[in-house]
Amino acid sequence: MGCTVIALVLAVGFPRAAWAYVDPSVMTYAIQALAGVAVALSAVIGVAFRRSRRVIMRLLHIDENAGKITEGPVHPLNPNDPDAASAFAEADAKARARRGALKAQRTAKPLSWLQRFVRALVASLFALGTLFVLPSIEVVGGSTSGLIFNLFDVLPLILIAGGIAIVVVALVLSALRGRAFDIAVALVVALGLAGYAQALFMNGSLPVADGSALNLEQFVPITIISTVVWLALLAGAVVLALRQVRIERIAALVISLVLVVVQTAGALSLLADYDPSASRSRDTIAATREGLYTLSAHDNVVVFVLDTYDARFLNQVLEDDPEALSEFTGFTYFRNATPSMVPTRYGIPFLLTGRMPDGTQTFTDFTQTWFEKSTFLADIQNAGYTLGVYSDSMGTNVVKAAPYVMNIHERRASSMNREEMLSVLERVALYREAPWALKPLFWFSTDDLNRAFSSGGPEEERPFTVDDAKFAEGLDGQRLSLNDEEKSFRFIHMLGPHAPYTMDAEGRTTDGETTLEEQARGTLVIVSDYLRQMKELGLYDNATIIVTADHGKWQNGPDGIDEVTSVIMLVKPPETAEEAASPLKTSDVPTGHLDYAATIIDAVGGDASKYGTPIFEVPEGERPRVYWSTTTDYHEDMDWTQFEIDGDVLNWDDWKPTGEKILIPNKNRPLDE
Repeated sequence: MGCTVIALVLAVGFPRAAWAYVDPSVMTYAIQALAGVAVALSAVIGVAFRRSRRVIMRLLHIDENAGKITEGPVHPLNPNDPDAASAFAEADAKARARRGALKAQRTAKPLSWLQRFVRALVASLFALGTLFVLPSIEVVGGSTSGLIFNLFDVLPLILIAGGIAIVVVALVLSALRGRAFDIAVALVVALGLAGYAQALFMNGSLPVADGSALNLEQFVPITIISTVVWLALLAGAVVLALRQVRIERIAALVISLVLVVVQTAGALSLLADYDPSASRSRDTIAATREGLYTLSAHDNVVVFVLDTYDARFLNQVLEDDPEALSEFTGFTYFRNATPSMVPTRYGIPFLLTGRMPDGTQTFTDFTQTWFEKSTFLADIQNAGYTLGVYSDSMGTNVVKAAPYVMNIHERRASSMNREEMLSVLERVALYREAPWALKPLFWFSTDDLNRAFSSGGPEEERPFTVDDAKFAEGLDGQRLSLNDEEKSFRFIHMLGPHAPYTMDAEGRTTDGETTLEEQARGTLVIVSDYLRQMKELGLYDNATIIVTADHGKWQNGPDGIDEVTSVIMLVKPPETAEEAASPLKTSDVPTGHLDYAATIIDAVGGDASKYGTPIFEVPEGERPRVYWSTTTDYHEDMDWTQFEIDGDVLNWDDWKPTGEKILIPNKNRPLDE
């Protein structure tokens, strides 16, 4: 008995696998039988469904053939019958009538005004949103390093103007009827689709809009491709509207709605991630124009920074016109002057701090403490000087400079000229969205945006923007005057021979484009006028005046530099009347930006030794100097590369890389390495 129980437990609790064999032929017959049953059931269900459907349609009084053209009863025609001719004519007339009805069906039903308006509104929302609204938001939102305002300062203007334009275009389109309406809507949607494709697929090699004219000879293949794509989309839209209007209406509506949703999601994501504090207008602080045309009756130190003014440009100007610097009496032109850093976003902070990298800090560590670890502005202020710093290129450091600078205030949104801003934003958007063949018509620079933002409101409250023509206009109208400051320090950033070239050799703005050489000469005319007015006020002799550049000509690319770059350096110290009236002198001592800060501090009576050697104390002979070049991928900065110049700054043989390099974080390399 016990053995039996144990056996049962083992059999139930520990079963063994059982193996079986099924003949394939049996499975084949089984599958065929099941398939037959399935087919029979589906046939029965289909018949039942069709019959029940007919019953339901009769009960609901629904005619399936309503509005359809159906075949009539078929019967033979004998050509020998006496009424055969009339029967043939009647059949032909019916066939033609049916063909006309089918053709009318393909051309689609006429639309009411409300239907046209809704369709036009969707098409306009897509096209204008793609060509104006979204590009303006994205470009401004992505240009925090170059603007004196942030995205939210202009976002209401963009949305309101865009909304009005969308409604107006929709109303105009809805006033059209029939085929004209369908063709117009098709073209509007095609324009939006072409702009979308342009920005997404055909702008990879688009240069940064720094004001330089776009030379299409360098972009022939993509210009041709872009033109063909645009023409094909526009032509295809017209053909579709003419031949398949029903398909065109559906396609226009679907494309518009889908891409509006896609792009709106992208814009909302940008707005959600946008950090206004990363823009140049952080805490709404900006350098204003207050005190720009005033100087002290006693002591003055004036610094002119002429953007991109390379010594080679000045040498060419003097070769063409030896009298170009005739007003620079008492000055010394230091022809062997090295720059510090490039481009402007690094050059200007150096000139306001006297600090260059030494290779021991990461990019982020250095730039975030650029102003904090400098006492340059504080030392000038402590020497009794009231500081006026006029530049729109200080970045977020404008807040850090504010405690020392009298013209840095909280800016007012009322300073924006709305009409001018909309005009510039339109160029900004179309520069990105337009086909390559038309892009040169819309070239712009961040200076255009800054200028539009600061063109309204009282003069003293307007943010300062680099605008040589406006500066010259003030010199001619307001002229220099005396203030009640005991001592004045003025730092004035000018465009100089930086693109765009819109100024002639006399310092006047022209309607068309000029040349680098003309603008370089015209800039000196404006500075000469300032010096002349200083002389008329009796302030010139005792003043220290420095005319330099933030950087010289530089190569913007991933391969680094392969030629020299330099800066102008003209300095006038406090002098006697006789010395101040003497002609311009020249010097070839090895100097440059490395002696700039010490020269300023020495001029204000501070301790120059903590900054280096004042420029007039630099001896002749060998003296290695360093320069940090910026390497870019044409869109983002990649690194700072250090060079040593030992000899003549204009001799490439005297340049060599030191091996020091500081990586710059960007979207492809977000952290310092």
